[in-house]
Amino acid sequence: MNNKIKMIAPILLGVTLTLTGCNLFNKQAEPELVQTLHETQKEGQSAPQITALQPLNVMTLQVTFSEPLPEEDTVIENLDAIKSNFNFDNNLSIVNIPRLKIGAKSTYLVPVTIQNPGTTYSLSYKGGEKQTFKGSDEKINASQTKQVTNDTFEIESFKKEGVTDYSNIIEAYKAARGDLSFQVNDENKDEKGKQYQIISSLRDRVVTLTANNGEEMKANYVLFTQAADGRQAPKFRLPEGQTLKPGMKYIVTSDWATIKNPTFVATQIPPLTIKSVEPIDSKSFQITLDKDPGMELFAGRSVQLQADDGKTIQANYRYTSRKGATGIFDVKDATLKPGVKYKVLPINNWATANNVTLLAK
Repeated sequence: MNNKIKMIAPILLGVTLTLTGCNLFNKQAEPELVQTLHETQKEGQSAPQITALQPLNVMTLQVTFSEPLPEEDTVIENLDAIKSNFNFDNNLSIVNIPRLKIGAKSTYLVPVTIQNPGTTYSLSYKGGEKQTFKGSDEKINASQTKQVTNDTFEIESFKKEGVTDYSNIIEAYKAARGDLSFQVNDENKDEKGKQYQIISSLRDRVVTLTANNGEEMKANYVLFTQAADGRQAPKFRLPEGQTLKPGMKYIVTSDWATIKNPTFVATQIPPLTIKSVEPIDSKSFQITLDKDPGMELFAGRSVQLQADDGKTIQANYRYTSRKGATGIFDVKDATLKPGVKYKVLPINNWATANNVTLLAK
């Protein structure tokens, strides 16, 4: 047999492979051949194309593709790479991963940085054909704001008023949300024809807090609080070291929401109380409060662990780990030393911990 055998790959691939010095029936050559075919096929596949694009509000796009996005473009660990796959102009970018809507084949909610109303933007996915759209001027209709701790407040909206958090209408959270989940069509109407505004991911969102003495402060969204405990009441927190002043009246404004009742008068709210701390392993432990704080008030909090020799270690709350009054904290850039007793010191006075210690395993 000639030592050069030409084999035509399937027409779908549209390539010709040359096998040199091997027998087509040589079993040892088969894995390499199959791998080459798979790699060639993968390279020949085109990325999904955008077939429809609609701005829903100043921070949310609804994008339909010719086929579902690959899994790697829908997981949070790949967010930086995903951002580079969605190519916008005019300084627009995505802020969190695309989320497939319940019942949809390839229609996703895509949270973006704030659009400039009327500006023409273009978007392409993985270098594909560009689609253009006009920046929206629609803001979310929020209902009210309320203080929840000495450095944190919430902005609440209601489904009954035609506003829904995105977690209620995406496939990824369908099972976890239970009765809160429902399906909307491409126009974001439910089966009864009710229209909904959609709060997309609030990751990296900021609001402005203005006191009646003219002082302005920025408050940052606290991760995983926008739909905690079945409420649409995302939390916003002042920078570390800043607190609300009791008796002071504040007004909350933002570039993504219009708040019907945007003011509140700050009061002195007692900090949470740490009841006990138990080790889990060399990198984590659980904190139990004297009562269930609700509303993910553990979120974004940290504690300092101080050993008898004065050395300290910082630990941060593990998001969404709360079960009732107990939440898990993970040690940052260190490990707990077995047998060492650590004094627990909440950072920024979010809680009290009178004589509470952790004995490491």
